[in-house]
Amino acid sequence: MKNTVNNIAFEQEQEVDLKTRIGKYVRNWYLFVIFLVLSFTCAFIYLRYTPKVYEVSSVILIKDDEKGLGAGNDILKDLELLSGNKIVENEMEIFRARSLMKSVIESLRLNVQYFREGSPIDTDLYGKSPIWIQIESLAGTAYKENITIKILDQYHFEVVLNSGSAGKYEFGQSISLPEIGRIRVFQNKRNFAVSQDVKVVFHEINQLIDDNLKRLNVSLLNQKSTVLKLSYEETLPSRGKDILKKLDEVYTLAALSDKNIEASNTLRFIDDRLRLISTELNDVERDVESYKSSEGFTDISAEADLFLEKVKETDTKLNEVDIQLRVLEGVEKVLSETNANLGAISSMVQDPVLLNLIKNLSELEIQREKYQRTLQPNNPLFEAVTSQISNTKQAIRENLNNQKKGLVVSKNSLKSLNKTIESSIRSIPRKEREFVAIKRQQGIKESLYLLLLKKKEETAISYASTVADSRMVDEAFVSPKPVKPKGILIYIFALIIGIVIPITVVNVNEMLNDRVGSRLELENRIQGLPILGEVSLKPKKLNGPLLDTNSNHFIVEQFRILRTNLQFLINTEKKTQKVLMTSSISGEGKSFVSLNLASSMAAAGNKVLLINLDIRKPKLHEYLDLPNDVGIVNYLIGKKSTNDIIIKTSKENLSFVSSGPIPPNPAELISNGRFKLFIETVENDYDYIFVDCSPSGLVTDAQLIAPLCDATIFLVRHNYTPKYALQALASLYKDKKMPSLTVVYNGVVGTGGYGYGYGYGYGYGYGYYSDSDNDSQGLFNKIKGILKKDGK
Repeated sequence: MKNTVNNIAFEQEQEVDLKTRIGKYVRNWYLFVIFLVLSFTCAFIYLRYTPKVYEVSSVILIKDDEKGLGAGNDILKDLELLSGNKIVENEMEIFRARSLMKSVIESLRLNVQYFREGSPIDTDLYGKSPIWIQIESLAGTAYKENITIKILDQYHFEVVLNSGSAGKYEFGQSISLPEIGRIRVFQNKRNFAVSQDVKVVFHEINQLIDDNLKRLNVSLLNQKSTVLKLSYEETLPSRGKDILKKLDEVYTLAALSDKNIEASNTLRFIDDRLRLISTELNDVERDVESYKSSEGFTDISAEADLFLEKVKETDTKLNEVDIQLRVLEGVEKVLSETNANLGAISSMVQDPVLLNLIKNLSELEIQREKYQRTLQPNNPLFEAVTSQISNTKQAIRENLNNQKKGLVVSKNSLKSLNKTIESSIRSIPRKEREFVAIKRQQGIKESLYLLLLKKKEETAISYASTVADSRMVDEAFVSPKPVKPKGILIYIFALIIGIVIPITVVNVNEMLNDRVGSRLELENRIQGLPILGEVSLKPKKLNGPLLDTNSNHFIVEQFRILRTNLQFLINTEKKTQKVLMTSSISGEGKSFVSLNLASSMAAAGNKVLLINLDIRKPKLHEYLDLPNDVGIVNYLIGKKSTNDIIIKTSKENLSFVSSGPIPPNPAELISNGRFKLFIETVENDYDYIFVDCSPSGLVTDAQLIAPLCDATIFLVRHNYTPKYALQALASLYKDKKMPSLTVVYNGVVGTGGYGYGYGYGYGYGYGYYSDSDNDSQGLFNKIKGILKKDGK
């Protein structure tokens, strides 16, 4: 049973704590309204004047070269000049290369922007500018200079700088200005119009490259495909389309240029060899003709012809071996150079293993060259490519050594065979033998010449059939809605800010506030001290401090509750109950509560005497609109009798004793014993005696009077009483210095207490030792007061 009661109490306490937490935000609703209006206004202005950013996208297919070679392209496949799969990740990095973006910027002249001045933002005139500027040389200060071109007429314009007019010039004229450099201004015939002002902004090209690359995104549409999506964020969709289109053009031209370099080098190498062989072949043919003419020789015998055919066959093979050895020596020589370019002789290589190694080395060299333009030297990717190049070169050297050994063996074997044939040729007649020797040289030169012609034709076909490794699948298209700024997200963020800031302000104010803010806080700090009840802040519409006891207003009802609770608190065996009213500091509503509680008791048929013992700064006589010439002070000094100081009020059954003139020694008067005599004299004539005494936290008057009373009501005011004052209150209760001590929680606003959370926003000032209690109000009350004044 006890556990059940404890659980119910705990649940009620949690519910009250939740209401208190929510209530502190409800009381400051105006802060939420203010900050929400401000945040949404800022969001609207931001969205209104921030340029919309659109995403421009295009889709590009990176071709697989090997898949493009069909049965009809066997010659190209044999050449191996342009074969090899594209690494898609490498192509993605190439699209992000600074060199490509620089070419795009220079082609589109993006380093010069044109604007039409407007309010609050300027209008970008890309594609609509009436002029365009050619830069011959640019000064460093041009990037910071505000330049305006004023079009005067069809032939003239004026340049205006920060310092003022820089002169009038003709279109097309070369202009040299220290602040800008040397430029030329031309008309854009399509958009030209007189009497226009164009604001010109120059951009530093390296910074512009960085900015553009940040807005460029290259991604794979599918991990298993070679299709790339290029996305570019731009405030002007037309400019974004032009940038992506130009980027694809520059990329395609760069790829074709790389592929054609090798083919052109090979053609140049073959042409050099053909010129040399052609000269030698002409010399041999002239020797044959001269020999026949001089010797009168017409033809050779069948036997000599057989020997000639054999030796020609052997010489052809020997010649091919010599060519391969020279090619291998050329590869070895080029390989030892710093910038090795093996493409020029790769077509002469017959070994597929070596050809594949050369192809891999060429691809790695191109990849390293591209990395040099885009990456730092200590980048892991750059270091990995360098290591692969070194390993590939070593593999090529080992392959060259192995091939050279095999070719040397073949050459020696063919030479041995030639010697055998030559010994047989010696048996034929001299003329035939000499003629066979000349014809032999002619055959060697002819076979070598035909081989080079074949290779040249194959290389020329490869060069002519070179196509791009990429194809645009989807041309640049613009997203229908801007990607930045996102209106919904901005407004959601504004909503969050408009809620978070007031919550933060309320909580920070609560942490910094040293006033009692809620009944729960009061109960936690006074350690079991009973609370007699709550009194809400008096609405302004109720005139005067003395309430109408016949009213059904909620605050009148609260005093009825206090009256009932007080009757249960005090000792009912005594005929007269004496109640001390005090507080910790001035301004807590002690006199207001004393007056209306006494009035409520009198309205219930009890004879009540209200004594104003706050003789330091009395207020009760003003609330009752009674004179203060004679009062308890006159009795205490022995100048007046009991009947002389008791005054009948307008309230039935309610009598009043004013404080009288303010004495110089209040504590001594109260402790001289005459106040006790006064109480003993009048207590049989009244049912209740309420003593309104000075605050106990400031003076000792209340503690001197406490032994004469049956109960003590201590006033604590919401958002007014300092928290440190509750420690002294708890000590009074613990030490039992005041009889039947209880607390009235006064001036409750909104959900500051447990009951009657009506939330009236008006107060009644109660002061004792200050003319106004505005200085003691919290931060929010001051803000609220300012807002209310402004609203009037």
